[in-house]
Amino acid sequence: MPPNKRKNNPNWLFMKTHPKFPMLIALAIGSLLLGVVNYLLFRPHIILFSWLHTEPSSSIIIKYAPLSVFLRGYFSDITWCIALCLITLVLDTRRQLPLFGKWCLLSLPFLSEAGQYLRMIPGTFDWFDILTYTIVILLINFIFHFRLISIHMKRITTPLLVAGVFITFLIMIFACATPRRTYSYKPAPDPCVNHVALNYSPVLVQINIDGNYTMKDLGGAQTAGQAYFFQALQNDNYGKYSLAQGVTPNLTIYITVNTDGYQHYGSTVKMYVYDDNTWFNMPSNYVDPEKLFDDIAYKLNSFVVNGYTHGNCSTH
Repeated sequence: MPPNKRKNNPNWLFMKTHPKFPMLIALAIGSLLLGVVNYLLFRPHIILFSWLHTEPSSSIIIKYAPLSVFLRGYFSDITWCIALCLITLVLDTRRQLPLFGKWCLLSLPFLSEAGQYLRMIPGTFDWFDILTYTIVILLINFIFHFRLISIHMKRITTPLLVAGVFITFLIMIFACATPRRTYSYKPAPDPCVNHVALNYSPVLVQINIDGNYTMKDLGGAQTAGQAYFFQALQNDNYGKYSLAQGVTPNLTIYITVNTDGYQHYGSTVKMYVYDDNTWFNMPSNYVDPEKLFDDIAYKLNSFVVNGYTHGNCSTH
């Protein structure tokens, strides 16, 4: 394009350096297909594949925990957001999409998370999803020379400086405050309990699994985790246990998985029998969740076979 015509056409750089519209549409479709294939491999029990009658336990299991979390919880979200951004670019350039329409489309990922938080949409609210969507949108906006979201640095520099100064001095206000006095309260010690072993067989077991953090695939973890944990109990004491099916369990187990935020797992385990209950913690230093379940099963089986003690038993 001649230089004199470039001045009259502000979009000439975009037209010259960016893919054509069929290419953008093809990339969007390819991105969506990648997300669907990822779901099929790692989360086949979603509504999209309900006609396949798959179970959570049929999904592929990856031993490396960070990669497993990324593929099961974030990869398909990223590909979906990329496709949305690319289609928005096509509509904006081809049809001169109004600013309101563009913001409506780009707000869809965040509205879906808000709907999950308010229990209006099935799914699990996750702050990392919001961060992921933000990064994807900003990255695509940068790649396509701010065609997705127009940013005028001169207009936002002053508000950013004001916000920075405001936050800095607000932090100083809280930092200079005097700590409140706290008064320690020591509750009365629990009585000592020595519970005998469960000598009968089989012990009817009910297993419940949850997490004290946002688990991206809670349903899959509960189903597959329950099956794995019961098998671990059987490996420690074959024939001792049986799943309670339509009858009152002799032993009810609640496993609450926790994490330190660095892909290390631990848990709080509570067990209930007909006349007592007790609990114990597993430290958050497990990388492999299956190893965590193995050790929980081993310790719980020792309580069942040998009995257990809890409460203030130091003087007994």
